[in-house]
Amino acid sequence: MKKVTASEIYDLLVNEFKIKEQIGSIEIILGGISAKYYGKDAIGDLLQEWVSEWLKRNNIYFRQPTNTQEFPDFLLAENNKSGFLEIKTFNANATPAFDIANFDSYNKSLLIKPERLDADYLIFGYKMIDSVLSIDNLWLLKVWEMAGTSGANPINMQTKNSQPYNLRPIKWYAKNPKNKPFTDKISFLNAISETLEKYSHSTSNYSKNWLKNVKKKYLENMGKSL
Repeated sequence: MKKVTASEIYDLLVNEFKIKEQIGSIEIILGGISAKYYGKDAIGDLLQEWVSEWLKRNNIYFRQPTNTQEFPDFLLAENNKSGFLEIKTFNANATPAFDIANFDSYNKSLLIKPERLDADYLIFGYKMIDSVLSIDNLWLLKVWEMAGTSGANPINMQTKNSQPYNLRPIKWYAKNPKNKPFTDKISFLNAISETLEKYSHSTSNYSKNWLKNVKKKYLENMGKSL
């Protein structure tokens, strides 16, 4: 099987497979009876399954976690420190509103596995008209390239009961964005650190010296400094 990078997968999808020119549909077949799917709720999971099949058809090496709810969706390397690929989807007729990750879970994971900062995110902007599915745009981004500031907090996120809940993307592709993506992973980490300080009353169980500890663990795991 071929071992390729996330960038090579993106290039194959866009330039060789020409995914933005393809159309499709989603249907369920049960007992010989088929029905077209017109909704949008399941498209994210189904596109991830489609990517898995596309990788197999192209003889591309990948692994998936035993627990499909774990990070990442796909591992493109044989080691467990690189080649992380996550799939994200959103309706291209709306603003991206998918969850990058749960706020607390993500921050805690960086204290153990900070190399997930280097993960690639393959993001599908899809359109569903009647039962016809098409890919309007496709991006390959790092987490800091789709995250950004917000008016209320150092980093854009969903809150519940006035507490951080999920990290959310900004509209990174906007021509005149109100909020811009972070320029690098350090800016992204600094914004999380500032948010932890702002909400220290609810994150105190892990937020003390969080940024220092993430940097230390990254050096330990990866052999280089952030």
